[in-house]
Amino acid sequence: MISAHQLQKNSSAILVSPGFTEKEVVYCLSQMRALGLPILLVGVSTSLVKSQRGLTVAPDLTLSEVANGQCFRMLIIPGSYECVTNLLTSPDFHVQVNRSLAGDGRVAILSAARGALHQIAPFATPSERILYQQDQPLELFCQQLIQIATAF
Repeated sequence: MISAHQLQKNSSAILVSPGFTEKEVVYCLSQMRALGLPILLVGVSTSLVKSQRGLTVAPDLTLSEVANGQCFRMLIIPGSYECVTNLLTSPDFHVQVNRSLAGDGRVAILSAARGALHQIAPFATPSERILYQQDQPLELFCQQLIQIATAF
């Protein structure tokens, strides 16, 4: 797939897999793109990805298309148990999480994803590089992510 959006040095990514929560993805993606921040929708495959409620999106890139050594400055993991489970089954997901954290990046976990990730390494260990939405409204958490992304 050819995308108008390319991986840049300070790119962030919203990871999507079947069952993602569309409100989180659409809101964060639109807010960041409106500000001109380099943000990509990244899937586990080139296939169209269907959300919980039937919204279908085309990823800009797949995790396997990210070249060796490249990493995202921020990975955003949206919610739903189905979405997170699908991400966890991809070896490329684990590679990108580890690359981002090793490369001084951040991983942002939206509230609905926390339950499926809290016992999985590296998410089980508290870290200042792993950000949790917790009980914050999506709008406030997204603003926090934007502030972090603009600081890079």
